[in-house]
Amino acid sequence: MKIKKIVILGGGFAGIRAAQDLAEKSIAAGLKIEIIVVDKESTHLFRADLFEVATAFNKKITDKCMFQLKETIATPIRKLLFGRARFIQDEVMGIDAKERVVHLKDSGELKYNYLIVAMGSETNYFNIPGLRENSMPMKVLQDGLKFNCHLDQFFMELSRKKISRTVNIVIGGGGATGVEMAAELIGALKKLCVKYHYDCKKVNVELIEGTEKLLGMNEAGTALVLARLKKIGVKVSLQNLIQKVDRKELTLKSVNSTSAGGRGKLKKKFYDILVWTGGVMVNPVVAASLGEKKYGGAILVNPFLQSYKDRNVFAGGDNAYFADPENPGKRLQMLASIAVQEGSVLAENVFCFIQGEEMKSFVPANVQMVIPIGGKYAIWQSGDRIFSGVWIWVIRRLVYLKYALSILPFWAALKKWLRSSRIFMDND
Repeated sequence: MKIKKIVILGGGFAGIRAAQDLAEKSIAAGLKIEIIVVDKESTHLFRADLFEVATAFNKKITDKCMFQLKETIATPIRKLLFGRARFIQDEVMGIDAKERVVHLKDSGELKYNYLIVAMGSETNYFNIPGLRENSMPMKVLQDGLKFNCHLDQFFMELSRKKISRTVNIVIGGGGATGVEMAAELIGALKKLCVKYHYDCKKVNVELIEGTEKLLGMNEAGTALVLARLKKIGVKVSLQNLIQKVDRKELTLKSVNSTSAGGRGKLKKKFYDILVWTGGVMVNPVVAASLGEKKYGGAILVNPFLQSYKDRNVFAGGDNAYFADPENPGKRLQMLASIAVQEGSVLAENVFCFIQGEEMKSFVPANVQMVIPIGGKYAIWQSGDRIFSGVWIWVIRRLVYLKYALSILPFWAALKKWLRSSRIFMDND
């Protein structure tokens, strides 16, 4: 019997879950398959805690502390495959579904029998002039580490030159990453100002969001988040769109018709550091090779997470357009918790498809959002109910432990969780 080759593109939440489950199922069934995971990064990232890496305080920036920060949320992909699947670190340049070939930058052609596409998303700059060139994204591990070093270097330079002036740090985007970054920055800045003898009262942190909501919450939830951010010292500007970015200046457009001057009013804002967390888009390679423009470049999948165009192609995470059963006309949210659920179903269905067995429909579990907002405080939305406080923050830390336990052996998961908790709690 010829060995079937399953290629999984992406070592993120959906890809790793699919690879681990597929390997386990094939071993148990004695099915001879070859599983290959491809990712341009060598590590799997718990991206939900990237903001913690970006804002973690360091008494001194060293290679050692950067390595420790990296270890808190990054795990080598090979380590997660337990020798049951092959890993290729390479960049995907294109996918030819007709020939069943993936084109890799360094390794050339990689043939497959079945393909799982879970390459994730990339930062979307919405063609805003100057935004890409003048802002710092917060999407991959290097982004978090770069920001951490940049922030320290910035205040070190001010201290060295004996400069004392107002510093403006702006974060664009009021989703989870933006709110988490803004809130956690407050704790980091207090320690940095002590470290470099800088007046913390001269440092402003502002969050800019184009809609009237934060975290996509309802009016009550947004009010709760606004109150928390105000309490810890974060300024928030809602219903303001970034129109243009120059080296040290933003051009904002008001979309609030009740504001002074009315809708469409333009204003300038000076900044020293700009972080952009305002949106993502489907991986361009996926969009160009297999995706559909009317679905934002994602692959339209059936209830089994199988491409409608090619039965040998399956997709999950940000790369799959799966209709939200509770919001007709919209796709499921691009969240890690959904990607993990899809990963398990992808493994199940590829396995069944190879065996000629009935596949399983994907039924997304209720998505519950737990967002830390500075210090030992978090907010949890479950349906229409909203909870907040220190116990919700504890739950948020346990979410990471639960996920670590799902992909790592017990002691390795516990060690990673304890290490990250110790480092991240330093700002609190």
